[in-house]
Amino acid sequence: MSTTTRFFADYAKRVAKCQKCKMQLEKGSLRVGKIVPNFFLKSTDESKPPPDMKQYHHKNCLFEMLFKARPTTKVIDSSDEIEGFDDLTDEDKAEIEKLIGELSEKRKKDGPADGATKTPKKTAVQKRKAEETPEEKTKKSEEINENSKYNSFYKFTKVCEVLKNCEDDEDKIANIEGMIKKKDFDGDLLLIFQLLLRSSDKTKYHVKEKDIIKYFADFLNLEESKIREKDEDVSVTIKKTIEKVAKTEKSDWSIQKVGRFLEKLNTLENDEQRVSHFKFAAKRLGPIEVQYLIRIILKDLRIETEDDVILKGLHSNAPKTYQETNDLEQLINSYKSGGLDKKKAEKKPTQSSKKPPAKKSRKVSESENDESDEMSESEEEISDIDSEDENSDDENGGSNSDSSESDVSSISSMSEDEDGNLKENEKPKMVQKGTRSRPANGIKKVEEKCPDDMEPCRYGSKCYRQNADHKKSFWHPTTH
Repeated sequence: MSTTTRFFADYAKRVAKCQKCKMQLEKGSLRVGKIVPNFFLKSTDESKPPPDMKQYHHKNCLFEMLFKARPTTKVIDSSDEIEGFDDLTDEDKAEIEKLIGELSEKRKKDGPADGATKTPKKTAVQKRKAEETPEEKTKKSEEINENSKYNSFYKFTKVCEVLKNCEDDEDKIANIEGMIKKKDFDGDLLLIFQLLLRSSDKTKYHVKEKDIIKYFADFLNLEESKIREKDEDVSVTIKKTIEKVAKTEKSDWSIQKVGRFLEKLNTLENDEQRVSHFKFAAKRLGPIEVQYLIRIILKDLRIETEDDVILKGLHSNAPKTYQETNDLEQLINSYKSGGLDKKKAEKKPTQSSKKPPAKKSRKVSESENDESDEMSESEEEISDIDSEDENSDDENGGSNSDSSESDVSSISSMSEDEDGNLKENEKPKMVQKGTRSRPANGIKKVEEKCPDDMEPCRYGSKCYRQNADHKKSFWHPTTH
């Protein structure tokens, strides 16, 4: 027993956990670590130091900590300080000695341990903060809080259950919106949508459904045929089995820890390592968490929800943007910066600007394109109306036209009686197109006639044509 830090190296006799990365140290693998006083246990003899306690690490994890240690912290200066070093293989010895050499060079370069020539730690921290760029400050402020309730893996499984049981797509969209738009929401949006959109996960875990049946049957001591019941979902069967032996309903795992589990699974090369990896998770997760962990690995959450519906829960423009970029991280960043709202705002003026053209404008446009004297559809409709007026006037004997081809226009104005006095006509008087009576100085009418070298326009003063060629070719009465 000692009050100072000692170091050791050996091969794991059973599965342990690395104190730094929290991942497993597989049985038979190399592990190195510290032997420190265990102050949590009281010694029966107060005159003696407390008992020893071992802290296990992966080789690289331990030396990574030592590289970052203060100059006054005790580190490994030579292999002689490592207990059990002589029992290691030559290959492991060489790797450790190489790391010790790199550590010694770094500490010599950093300067003496007394700190006489080193910048005080507080000043160094302040200097680093002063040198931070705006991007670094933004990134630091957006650091993910793994302990947030919105990053809980158990909560994620509940979200999946809700989506599965929703009656329609609108309810599903509303549920996703309701979660991510809460005032206190501080969840990892990117990871949440990565887990929900299994089609976006391009990782190959090298694990199929039959492999999962084999792995769970192995450490649950069951026959593979009992894991697979008829056509039932394998994850449901495993969940039911684990419910019988589970010690907890839910774990403290975050979705970030699930992400690290998946990254580790992707690196494992044989079934023995994968069995141990799944066993590690099954002992710590609740039954429903194990169920959805399996579904995540098999890339099918079975929530009966299309990807577009999930993305609409983020923003109405998200599906189209994701289809264009196929980059989920870029989509989330665009959402956070308000880029998706800008796209929505850009669409509105385009839609509102498409107002139906005024009737007159439409006619002008048509007439400008009609360089010849052919009639458009709208002109034919007007011609039909004029023809009906001609027929009705002919029946009443009110037409002054000598030819059926000549059009007439009606004017309702003041006319003179036999004594030359003005009186109001009871019916509109029909006159030949191209002539029009109008009051002169408000008292007498001056009749305008078409010049002999021109042809009167069939529409008279009401002509809607604006092109100059038409006005030169056809005569129009003056309008007042």
